[in-house]
Amino acid sequence: MASEGKLYPTAAKYEPIKVEGLKEGDTKYWCRCGLSKNQPWCDGSHKGTAITPMKWTVPKTQDAYYLCACKQTKNEPLCDGNHKNAKEILGEQAVKCEDKNNHNKNCALCTRCGWNPNLEF
Repeated sequence: MASEGKLYPTAAKYEPIKVEGLKEGDTKYWCRCGLSKNQPWCDGSHKGTAITPMKWTVPKTQDAYYLCACKQTKNEPLCDGNHKNAKEILGEQAVKCEDKNNHNKNCALCTRCGWNPNLEF
């Protein structure tokens, strides 16, 4: 786990997640780390990563929201299209990672680059 500087999440998917049924004023916790099995919502999988979920209050009732699953959005928690380049971004980060010699199947997430054993580049 990175102890200083930017923390890098992993991608849960390389496409947004369509979420329906949200009502104005609903409070949700959006997964920022990418490890949750309950995407796009937090299930506590971030514990030990220093990446925390984002509290989000639904701004208005609408048919659907498209929430970011690649965790590269600049408009958290909404998808901004960065998933189109997320594979390349995460792959480059993993190759350049100062801690890449410690990447192994026992790691849940390398917060120095976003690598995890289930991530496909």
